[in-house]
Amino acid sequence: MSEKTAKKFDISKHTGLLSSLIAIIGGLVFAFLVLILTNPSKGVAAFTTLITGGFQLGGMQNLGTLFYFATPILCTGVAMCVAFQAGIFNIGGPGQYSVGALAAILTSLYLSKNFPGPLAWIVPLIVATIAGAAWALIPGILKAYFNVNVVIGTIMFNYIEMYYMMHWINDYCYDAMKGQTRAVPSQCKLPQWFMPAITSNRSADIGILVAILVAILAWVLMEKTQLGYELKACGKNPEASRYAGIRSKRNIMISILLSGALCGLGGGLTHLSVSGTYITMKEALAAEGFNGIAVCCLANNSPLGAILGALFLAFLTVGGNYMQIYGFQREIVSVITSVIIYFAAFSLFLKLYLEKLLNRQKKEMNKVTGEELK
Repeated sequence: MSEKTAKKFDISKHTGLLSSLIAIIGGLVFAFLVLILTNPSKGVAAFTTLITGGFQLGGMQNLGTLFYFATPILCTGVAMCVAFQAGIFNIGGPGQYSVGALAAILTSLYLSKNFPGPLAWIVPLIVATIAGAAWALIPGILKAYFNVNVVIGTIMFNYIEMYYMMHWINDYCYDAMKGQTRAVPSQCKLPQWFMPAITSNRSADIGILVAILVAILAWVLMEKTQLGYELKACGKNPEASRYAGIRSKRNIMISILLSGALCGLGGGLTHLSVSGTYITMKEALAAEGFNGIAVCCLANNSPLGAILGALFLAFLTVGGNYMQIYGFQREIVSVITSVIIYFAAFSLFLKLYLEKLLNRQKKEMNKVTGEELK
């Protein structure tokens, strides 16, 4: 085998990374064009600020902000990676995320504020995780036992959550003066430990560390355990898995419950943060749930890759906070982020195309090598 052929085999192992990079570059090029066409005189400066995360303006304090924005979408991104690898297209991330957030808030207000030490914040996180899984339970049952399309089931539960959420907030934790949920007791907020010193941001906490730990554990589960192998086998070929004795219904339930639990944890981490995040009374689905799908696409369904994907999208969000300095409306950030998300969604198609192209080149090379040997 020639050195050139060996290199092609090495490249073929990294088609996922290449497709993600192409998607990111394509999205950034489009973002640059949008800024230039909108305001030619300040488009370059605005784009520079965007891709540098605004660090040249806000300094290291932006690192804490970056971690804050990355924490929830890392959790929801890992949740989507687990579900998608198992062949379950969980689009219910917004609902599961919001239910987890509200569960964490209610637990801290009515229960855990009286608990000693770390239990004051650990218990709400556990409850948020359970709540997210519980919200995914019925769509999971409908899929596993009645073969109801999981996309339809989870989307419907997003809207059920959205309308029920307003009733639950109004009945149990509404602050009428501010039009939002009541503040979480200080003892129930996430500890900060050494994060303020690292980030030069007094509002930084350990949320990002918890999210990264969850991503690592999810990777270990999917790549190093029998359960992970069975989940991926069901996702790639359900019929062959059933023939091999793998219980598909059980795996459907496990994957969607794990996914819902991780989304709920993301909601809990966000709303127990030191930054003080609240839920407002408005009819809107949580963007963090949908952004998790973009993180998953950028990561090519890898929980470890989701760490980089979440940090990248958070990086753009932090940089986008400075767009008004250059005369751009804040909404331009949403446009740019949406474009990058669309490109990220196409990263799977790019991956398949690259694999097909490399396989074709490999066959041609093998054919040429065979003819030379003859």
